[in-house]
Amino acid sequence: MKKLYFLLLAGLVISFTAQAQYDCGDGRFTDWNYFSAYDSELGVTFGSGPQVVFPPSPNPPTQTLKMDIYQPQGDTLSKRPLIIMEFGGSFVAGQREDLTQLCEVYSKMGYVAATIDYRVGFFVPDEVTSTQAVVRAMHDMKAAIRYFYKDAQTSNTYKIDTNFIFVSGVSAGAIGAIHTAYLNDTSEIPAYLYGDTAGMGGIEGLSGNPGYSTKVTAVVNYSGLIGDTAWIEAGDVPIVSIHDIGDGVVPYHSDMVDLGGFPTGLEADGTGSIHRHMNELQIPNRLITVDDDGHVSYFTSGGSLSQNQAAQTAINFSTSFMKDLICGNLTFEPSHPDSAIVIADTSNNQNPGFAENDFNYEVKVYPNPVNDGSFTIAIPGNINSEVLTFEIIDVTGRMVSSQTSTSTKLFIDRNSLPAGLYNLVIRDEKGSFYIEKLIFK
Repeated sequence: MKKLYFLLLAGLVISFTAQAQYDCGDGRFTDWNYFSAYDSELGVTFGSGPQVVFPPSPNPPTQTLKMDIYQPQGDTLSKRPLIIMEFGGSFVAGQREDLTQLCEVYSKMGYVAATIDYRVGFFVPDEVTSTQAVVRAMHDMKAAIRYFYKDAQTSNTYKIDTNFIFVSGVSAGAIGAIHTAYLNDTSEIPAYLYGDTAGMGGIEGLSGNPGYSTKVTAVVNYSGLIGDTAWIEAGDVPIVSIHDIGDGVVPYHSDMVDLGGFPTGLEADGTGSIHRHMNELQIPNRLITVDDDGHVSYFTSGGSLSQNQAAQTAINFSTSFMKDLICGNLTFEPSHPDSAIVIADTSNNQNPGFAENDFNYEVKVYPNPVNDGSFTIAIPGNINSEVLTFEIIDVTGRMVSSQTSTSTKLFIDRNSLPAGLYNLVIRDEKGSFYIEKLIFK
């Protein structure tokens, strides 16, 4: 069965500081219909670069790079956050129109959203050519970022708040976005490609709009990876991710990469490895792990985005993260990468379910639903003085309560937690966990 998981968050909380410049008390940035409509500007030229041709040519034709820009219709704000997206297709196929629906959704939430061209085309995959493909995607994304910085400093056509520029993509496009954010030092370029990359324009590239910034605020990663997690350093920008754990196209863990079914000989670090590394560096990050062996199953499990509950869950997860960052509420909370709870089922798009428990003890929770006051967790029998961790997680994945105990009966005060759906998570010292849905009336 396909199940959509998110990593449980617990422990030390460190704030990621951002200046809250918006009225964050309403549904802007998360409500799918905060704006009833959007305006689109299609085919905006933002750069150019040598086209990918096969067989390779020393003088390939130039490809003009265009993007489609979506803005919330009737928006009166003078500055708005921006999300720039790259499509998937193993760096050999795909088109910017593939992400039209996503951009429409983001724009109606109150973002300016752009889906961009980047240079793709057939090549014989190996370690060098595959890395070159990633670098091209990174260069073209950076040209688009510079375009918006230039616009903000000149005509201000799109009213972009350059404090909040998110880079994103799906599959190969997510790989391009991740490298845009984290491959930011010439010394990080692999030795086997250094000379080649220097000719392509080094870190920044030659795709257009030179002289402007390529600084971004965060990454929204839909099934991407990075060449080496060592390129992510303390102080780098946050990331929110969704990824299938059994993905055979873009590996979730560290593994060899295939492109279009062709082995590349290139080993890279997937989303799971990225988040473990970010936890070590205490960089804010959030992750949904999809228990599935498909690729981007949460977007491809059926229907349009408005009809696909798994897709809605993934998008809502990303925009909750984005809004927290924009409103100055994003925190670092170290995750437990091997524990998860189900928040959606991509196999049939039914209502969210819950993971099978692998806990070693019987658990009773009462009363549930919970009214005012406290509720009881009872674990009949002997737990051998084992320390258990008790957490309450809200629907966005945020831990709102945590405590440890060796008692077989625990009274937990609801305190001021509002009415709604929560998840009780109990962990033992071996890493096994128990999960039960809690309803607070």
